[in-house]
Amino acid sequence: MSFLDRVFSILPALRKPRNFFLYILPFSIVFGRVIPTQLASGLNDVGLAMVQLIAFPAIPLVLSAVMISIANIFNEDNRSAQRRLRFSSRFVISLTLTILLASLLALLLSIYQAPGVLSPDGKLSIGRFMLDTTDIRVGGDVAASSISSDFWIAKIVPSNILADASAGQTLRVISGSVLAGLAMSRLNPGLTQPLLSLLRSVNTTSVQVLSIVLNLAPLVLICLISGAVSTINAEIVVALLNFTICVFLTAIASLGISRLVFRRFTSTRERATTDANPVDSVFLLSLSTGSSMTAYPLMFETLKGMGRDESEVEASASLSLLIARLGNVTYNVIAIVFALNLYDVGLTPVRFLEVIFLGAFTGISAAGLTGVATVPTIAVALSYFQVPIPPVLVLLLAIDPILTLPRAATTGVLAIAISVISSAKSSNSELSDVSSSSSLGLLSQQGDVASLEGG
Repeated sequence: MSFLDRVFSILPALRKPRNFFLYILPFSIVFGRVIPTQLASGLNDVGLAMVQLIAFPAIPLVLSAVMISIANIFNEDNRSAQRRLRFSSRFVISLTLTILLASLLALLLSIYQAPGVLSPDGKLSIGRFMLDTTDIRVGGDVAASSISSDFWIAKIVPSNILADASAGQTLRVISGSVLAGLAMSRLNPGLTQPLLSLLRSVNTTSVQVLSIVLNLAPLVLICLISGAVSTINAEIVVALLNFTICVFLTAIASLGISRLVFRRFTSTRERATTDANPVDSVFLLSLSTGSSMTAYPLMFETLKGMGRDESEVEASASLSLLIARLGNVTYNVIAIVFALNLYDVGLTPVRFLEVIFLGAFTGISAAGLTGVATVPTIAVALSYFQVPIPPVLVLLLAIDPILTLPRAATTGVLAIAISVISSAKSSNSELSDVSSSSSLGLLSQQGDVASLEGG
């Protein structure tokens, strides 16, 4: 075997959680400390490029699932109006409540952890970092660009679904896919069958491509962690420690909440079809890749194997991953509180409500954006509170390569919680216990989920 063959044969084994803590994390920290600082930006660029590569098959996978599922759910021949109304109401209510509860959770943790409340030495470290290593005008340009270009309320109406997809206008693509799915549900099945077959082929191909590129996940972690360790000044890490801890605590708290939701809204028979809690697997997969959409195949196969309605699982999982962006919502709430504390802005009950609303609003506006591109979306909230935008963005961009990982994990675990609540048992599983047995056999025999978990 050649050297590259040996490397690529080792990568799947490194995706196990135990190997992350035993090998990847220590190696990345040591490697980041010994490499020259000039190489750090290159490592960070390589890591972000691999994150985009991993997310590349996930986008057509999820969007094709949206069109297929909406067409099946709202087809009058497939299900009754009562079932359609039940799914729609469950999904909308669970999505709205999850966004509000995630914002409230992030706010409570921010109040407890107090990010942005710094000692005089911490403020001195931040000032020295800005003067020595940063051109603050870059942040101003980014903020202005975000305000003019990324304000989602004016960009939700689709124009051309192919042009919107190529331009990265994810909200337009989502609304266009939903409209296309609704239109397909009204047509004769004979007319839509060729298009549905094409979308199924795109979906299957995307799953296969995703299973291949997920082997790059260990390299993503090594590049991002090493680049961050080499670039970030130790004084800045200490000064922003509360902010970083708060983001990770939010991800862990979201994991715990999602585990409780999974246990509360699933039966004992459904849980018996899985060897381990799938919420943990979604959390680790999203954390290791920095992209929540890579967890979609795992979510879909697991819930379908439990006997949930296939179309409802497709719709709820794909839409919650694309629209809610709950990791960005919680992150933006914490970042807003951090900025307000940094500039000694008083926090009142009314201001807390404003933080929740603006954090949720700007977090959803980050749909389709990945990595550091999500950070400038909070500029709208900062301008509302009349807080200087460029200094805050400079600090957030400095540590964002590390925080991309828990942000994706938060989105993934809360998305599967929404899908568990909103999806119902399939009609076949309700009629007999035979379907439950076949679902158990399907889940135990299929190898895709195991490979996605890195096991």
